Amino acid sequence: MKQLTIKEIRRGLTNQAGGLLPLLLFMFLNNYFPYLLSFSIGVIFCFFSYLLFYGLYRGRVYQFMLLPSAITLVLYSLFLFSKLEPMLYLYSALITELLLVVVLSLVSFFRRLIMKRIKEHQAGKTNRSPLRNALGEFFYIAQIVQNIYTLHLFAILLYIILPETMHSMTIERFLFRQLGVAIGITIIVYEQIRLYMMKRQLHQETWIPVLDDRGKVIGRVAKSVSLRRKNQIYRHPVVRVALLYRNMLYLVKRDESELVSPGVLDFPFHQYVQFHQTIDQAVAETIGADRLKEISKPRFLIRYSFRNEKVNQQISLYVICTQNEEQFNACKPEGGKLWTSKQIEDNLEHGVFSEYFEKEYPYMQSTILLAEQYCCKGI
Repeated sequence: MKQLTIKEIRRGLTNQAGGLLPLLLFMFLNNYFPYLLSFSIGVIFCFFSYLLFYGLYRGRVYQFMLLPSAITLVLYSLFLFSKLEPMLYLYSALITELLLVVVLSLVSFFRRLIMKRIKEHQAGKTNRSPLRNALGEFFYIAQIVQNIYTLHLFAILLYIILPETMHSMTIERFLFRQLGVAIGITIIVYEQIRLYMMKRQLHQETWIPVLDDRGKVIGRVAKSVSLRRKNQIYRHPVVRVALLYRNMLYLVKRDESELVSPGVLDFPFHQYVQFHQTIDQAVAETIGADRLKEISKPRFLIRYSFRNEKVNQQISLYVICTQNEEQFNACKPEGGKLWTSKQIEDNLEHGVFSEYFEKEYPYMQSTILLAEQYCCKGI
């Protein structure tokens, strides 16, 4: 599985609405120049745009909306060979919109087939390739363009059937010639703002490793993306740290926002291992530098797989053995309490403890005294 860089993912986040520019240029110029000249300029602009994206950039930037725009111009050219000059003179912008809506409707119809072919072609590669990102953006924008221009055409139809006494040359000029261009520019600006916000969020995103069945890192994914999919596609490493004092475990309530077992008792320290972070670094981070100064090094206990309907994780369990009350008070987070083995056993399988804890406790019960002995000896 290929590891994607932020730069590669950003490559797929291009403004697909920019592919409408040849059509918008044609529609705008048609307000001031003959339709044939406007059409020619639009075709030339489309051709050079194609050379820019697919020639100069050589696949480094994807711009799929140019294809529907080019098809629309080709379909419009068929009208040039018919005896429709008066109609083209008056309604070129509307004809262009109508043809674009038809083309995008066909694109939407074949969307699933296109994505299936791309997925088969990229079998074995990363699930979030720049190409698939760009296609996703294209289909998103294509749907918006199709819907808004369809509404515009319906608005024109409603205007036409109104009584002539309600018609106005100013309204007609705006509705028939200018509004279509304004809609296209608004969509381009909207998409540019949306992408800007997405890219800013991308820089602030937390990246977590993706593991294979043997626990080897084979890629990475944004944490927010994985959580939305409930981790069923990706397997991630997680560290958990128990706090032990005089054969008692210190337990705190899990946050209500936790994906697994919210609001129940669990060990005080746990977090995802981040990409390019070692297990030991993740353990140190979740405990905190100030606490680590006061205690002996956390000891590794066990590594196991944890999976339910919400998550798929590889858990690395550690334990902190505090040797005196001063160490314990310096290490413990607020809001928890110490539990004896008997108290824990009396409340197992009653929904008091997290799913993680219920699975880990039998192992800890048979090894925790030995782990405490190791800690006390400083081994």
